[in-house]
Amino acid sequence: MLRVFVVAVMLAFVARAGDAPWREILGRPQGELPAAQASVEWRSDLAAARVEAQRANRPLFVTFRCLPCKQCADFDAEVLEGGPRLEPWLARFVTVRLTSAKDVDLRLFPMEEFQDFDLSWWGWFLAPDGRVLGTFGGRDERSDASRVSVEALARALERVLVHFYDPRRAAWDVDGPTPEFDGEALTPARLPGFASWTKKSDRGRAAGDCLHCHEVGEIVRQGALDAKRFDKTRDVYVWPLPENVGLTLVRDDGLRVESVVADSAAAKLGLKKDDVLGAAAGRRLFSQTDLRAAFERGPKSAGSIELVWTRDGAVMNGALELAEGWRKTVIAWRKSIAEGTLGAHPGMAWFFPAKPEVRRKLALAPKTMAIRPHFGEEPGWFAQLAGLTTDDTIIAVNDQNPDLANREFLVWFRLNFDAGTSIRYRVLDARGRERFVTFLAAERGR
Repeated sequence: MLRVFVVAVMLAFVARAGDAPWREILGRPQGELPAAQASVEWRSDLAAARVEAQRANRPLFVTFRCLPCKQCADFDAEVLEGGPRLEPWLARFVTVRLTSAKDVDLRLFPMEEFQDFDLSWWGWFLAPDGRVLGTFGGRDERSDASRVSVEALARALERVLVHFYDPRRAAWDVDGPTPEFDGEALTPARLPGFASWTKKSDRGRAAGDCLHCHEVGEIVRQGALDAKRFDKTRDVYVWPLPENVGLTLVRDDGLRVESVVADSAAAKLGLKKDDVLGAAAGRRLFSQTDLRAAFERGPKSAGSIELVWTRDGAVMNGALELAEGWRKTVIAWRKSIAEGTLGAHPGMAWFFPAKPEVRRKLALAPKTMAIRPHFGEEPGWFAQLAGLTTDDTIIAVNDQNPDLANREFLVWFRLNFDAGTSIRYRVLDARGRERFVTFLAAERGR
């Protein structure tokens, strides 16, 4: 429901913004920034903050932060502290900090189109009327600091302010649609997948006042799963990286090209080192996050995305041609997949790689599966009930034996098997004797 509505609105917007005067928009700014406020105040009342933003004609910077999650905690602390690099820019925004997504109005925050759900910190730049100017955040399989930095955020904050206060902005009309607020708020609990997710997810059954952003992502996906619209071979590859099209961007700038891979989609378009990206799919870019958001809203398979960039002051544009499979990235770090309701669970609490001495003792071939199960103190794990023990080493699952363990194994299992599938573990005991453990896979492990 949410995605269909937002996509329809965005397509209409892109059609209007396709002929935007990008030479003017990306050229010399004409606005004047207001004086900074005396201090940066992080508000928790979003409704009051929106009234304040409208009265003062200041944009909003709204952050979502899951407090229990360690991921992004250091960056969150840096943003809250502000410091000499961030504070001069933050003090020109109405700043808001939210710590639960339970009551978020998805009409104001269309998360499916503008937020990577698997992050425990995310920032939104909003106009006072609710238009989404841009977002900030991101990570990859390496770490939660590989795509963001204080310097990158400072540059994004400055770019948003310069754009927002340009007197020509209204005529450009590139800021996306103004949200409609008639009727009841569209919260995650009103999404089609909420009731089903609550029944299927251990976390859903135990959730209280807090709802994590990755759980909103699970709810959105559950609606697609229930409607048989989700493709596990395609739709799991969300938030493609610039590297997917052959681009490396300078992290601390966000939009400046660091390098271009030869013969890639970016190279074929003509992008070069030190080009500065300015717009994608009809929207102004303020950060690497905005480019990735344009990719996320882009083609699921082969297609194209219109890019605009500057080179030595000249504005250039062209269509980035995308091949089949262009979105594929490493996804094993994504909590919403590893611990969500997608596919089946392997029926164990955890799955460690066998130690080298165990591999040698059992004479296992290199680069093949060798997993030691773990169950913990919680009873009822399906694989344990079927006869699997912590002395066993799993060497194949339904005759497949990729060399995976830990979270990588869990994600592989979820992508390859569905609830109701008959699972057969080929195992070796401590003495190297082979047997098979079979059970019927379920969405949860116990």
